[in-house]
Amino acid sequence: MTVIIGEQEYFKAIPAIRYEGTESENPLSFRWYDENKVVAGKTMKEHFRFACAYWHSFCGSGVDPFGEPTHLFPWNNFNSPLERAKAKADAAFEFITKLSLPYYCFHDTDVVEFTNDVADNEKRLAEITDYLKQKQEASGVKLLWGTANLFSNRKYMNGAATNPDFHVLAHAGAQVKAALDTTIELNGENYVFWGGREGYLSLLNTNMKREKEHLAMFLHIAKNYARRNGFTGTFFIEPKPCEPSKHQYDYDCETVIGFLRQYDLLNDFKLNIE
Repeated sequence: MTVIIGEQEYFKAIPAIRYEGTESENPLSFRWYDENKVVAGKTMKEHFRFACAYWHSFCGSGVDPFGEPTHLFPWNNFNSPLERAKAKADAAFEFITKLSLPYYCFHDTDVVEFTNDVADNEKRLAEITDYLKQKQEASGVKLLWGTANLFSNRKYMNGAATNPDFHVLAHAGAQVKAALDTTIELNGENYVFWGGREGYLSLLNTNMKREKEHLAMFLHIAKNYARRNGFTGTFFIEPKPCEPSKHQYDYDCETVIGFLRQYDLLNDFKLNIE
């Protein structure tokens, strides 16, 4: 089923992608993946719970450090941020349903553009959440996980939960609170934290013990808020070395597991391994 709630259909020439077998010469078909084929007592659809990532599929501009964006999406041609966000959702759910994918996932700033005004960001996110909820109900597509982007904006250059500027920390807290609200409203099954800026560029001005304690406190507060408001899913941390800091506190799986154990977070958090 292809879901189009808005007025625009973005992939008109492309029908729903179907399994056609290994003999098919259709490049837009599944040759090996038959979602109804039973393997070891489960269908392939049950084994492979595919999700479409909003940021790679609908947000990546194709820019590199030496040039301009090369992916010029038609859903970005609208005048207001919310019009662009709704048009992007139209394209996303058309794409997702034509591929028969059961899940999608996103950062808050993927689904709607943010400014530096916390209150305005939360209002925008709430409005697009209502629209995404309509899309989910119409299509049956579910939210695998939500998260807050605490790394792209320049205010997070020196971290979010570990930032020495309390104004930045407070902004990060408000952003995570709104992203959790969205994930809960959309019945998201999980919530992910990636500490892309939680680390240091130099030890000369870094108190590692203090910063990790702040990060742990931030995660406890976020976890407790979500649980109080009905979130029953799993929290994940995504380890990723040296991207983009010189050293990150979520450097690798062993480091994250040790951190979770040390700060009594193991019962609620697991690892999202890329």
